[in-house]
Amino acid sequence: MAVTMLQDWCRWMGVSARRGLLVLGIPEDCDEAELQESLEAALWPMGHFTVLGKVFREEDDATAALVELDREVNYALVPREIPGTGGPWNVVFVPRCSGEEFLSRVFHFLEQQGQTVESVAGALGLGLHRVCWLRLVSEAVQPWVETRRYQRLGVFSGRDQPAPGEESFEAWLDHSADMLHVWQGVSEREKRRRLMEGLRGTALQLVHGLLAENPARTAQDCLAALIQVFGDNQSQATIRVKCLTAQQQSGERLSAFVLRLEVLLQKAIEKGALARASADHVRLRQVLTRANLTEPLDEALRKLRMVGRTPSFLEMLGLVRESEAWEASLARSERAQAEEGAGARANAQADARANAKAEDDKMGSASRAGPGGPGCEPEGLAQAGDQEAGEPPEKGLKPIPEGSGNEDGAGETSPPKSSSGK
Repeated sequence: MAVTMLQDWCRWMGVSARRGLLVLGIPEDCDEAELQESLEAALWPMGHFTVLGKVFREEDDATAALVELDREVNYALVPREIPGTGGPWNVVFVPRCSGEEFLSRVFHFLEQQGQTVESVAGALGLGLHRVCWLRLVSEAVQPWVETRRYQRLGVFSGRDQPAPGEESFEAWLDHSADMLHVWQGVSEREKRRRLMEGLRGTALQLVHGLLAENPARTAQDCLAALIQVFGDNQSQATIRVKCLTAQQQSGERLSAFVLRLEVLLQKAIEKGALARASADHVRLRQVLTRANLTEPLDEALRKLRMVGRTPSFLEMLGLVRESEAWEASLARSERAQAEEGAGARANAQADARANAKAEDDKMGSASRAGPGGPGCEPEGLAQAGDQEAGEPPEKGLKPIPEGSGNEDGAGETSPPKSSSGK
């Protein structure tokens, strides 16, 4: 009974029962912190885990908790009981290997080998009764085998902005609708489980509420309810107004605006708010009146409208991208000219500085060659030189006659005589 509860609860929550644990016997007054602490102390060898939910069981007069592990249950490590408030808490998990799982592995192996149950039975020498029995067993577990081999849906939580790893509702809906057609041979209960496996948050709570109200709802009913809540429910008037008032935003490229406008146009056509034949006219009018166009593109589009040649979406996008490429090349050319002009101005300034420096050097050389410069002697030395060159000696010194004295002593003066005549 407890194992069945675990399996059903895992199906409702969209998780694998092989990674789930059911903890029974938790006192109703046990708070969240105490529960988490007890679980961490007992389950830490098994890796990370998450408590997906709790429910009160009247038959036990206690609370049961569903725990999801980040990997399949390790039977060597899983505890049978967890010490906690009010006594030990029982731990329930799916048995190691059921008979259906064993048979599914056998049939899958036979399929890979290109064999059938009948061929294997014949090779083993089994009688007709055994063959019929094996065939009945094969047909009984075949849906379960298909369940083990299906591809999981993406994740949708109902957020306005999908979190990392989640899908937008449109993408998730397309995949889910396709898979419901593929799952024709699967039971309705299994379809619901697969559908809910891809749901989280608000979307999962919505489906839970629907099934709690009416457990007989089909997977298609659940999908229709999700479409009603999370789908695009805008009226024809609303989508038409959004389409006719769309304009290019600040900083938005013109090609991006054309793409955004096309999405609105297609939604308006799907809702019946606009006729498909008028899409080209509406697109041209919105681009001409609600976008910032270069003069050549504006002139070209107005000429097309005047002659009644309305461009299609691809033609419009091509014209817009050609205009953007022309603008980009023009901007590059202007930048190159600006850089070239800046370089010329820098060179002129450098030449002017060099010329000014040369003039300063010449002026400095001239000033050094003039009076008071490094080549001039001090005034006292000049006067002394003049005296040596031709001026008479100072008073009290007699000139030496030419030719007086010997050759070696030329230019020498004899000491003055004393006044005593000696």
